[in-house]
Amino acid sequence: MKQPDKYARKVLNDINNNAPTEITIPNTKVKLKLRYLREYTIERLTDVWSEVDTTRTAKDAPETLKYAVKFPLKPYKEAALYYLNSYWKIRLFYHFLVWWWSQVKGYSIDQMNAVIVEGKKKLTEILRSYYANMVLTLDTREDLMKMTSKEAEQYRAELTSVAEQLSSKNTPNLGVQEDSSSVL
Repeated sequence: MKQPDKYARKVLNDINNNAPTEITIPNTKVKLKLRYLREYTIERLTDVWSEVDTTRTAKDAPETLKYAVKFPLKPYKEAALYYLNSYWKIRLFYHFLVWWWSQVKGYSIDQMNAVIVEGKKKLTEILRSYYANMVLTLDTREDLMKMTSKEAEQYRAELTSVAEQLSSKNTPNLGVQEDSSSVL
């Protein structure tokens, strides 16, 4: 059996220890540290992604250009979320950082792509474990849903008998009622 090499062991150790990845924004000396994404960051990224219709194709180039004009801050927002990656940091510094990177520093979209690409790498590790859990759960559901026809008939019979008992308890007696108010 082949043992994993040093690089594979280092990657696994980094994932387990949530080690930061240091990247440099191209054409600058600014260094950022990105860690594996937290749940709130993923929720906020989903909000940013849902702002834009991602089903556009190359045929819709004019429409895509309109979207790029309508949502010019999307790459800055994504990069800021990947960088901040904490509930309180996002709540306190998100809008300021988007404004700082886009307006004050004037970073281009290409410069933000370096942050986004590294952030997506961090996201795939989390999604891999999520998808693995989802697949295991689906297998369990399929196993539970497979019944023989005899078991299904027995289950239906039990449900109908319980339903009949409940309905008989809840329906009023429509027969002749005795008048208890008359005194002899």
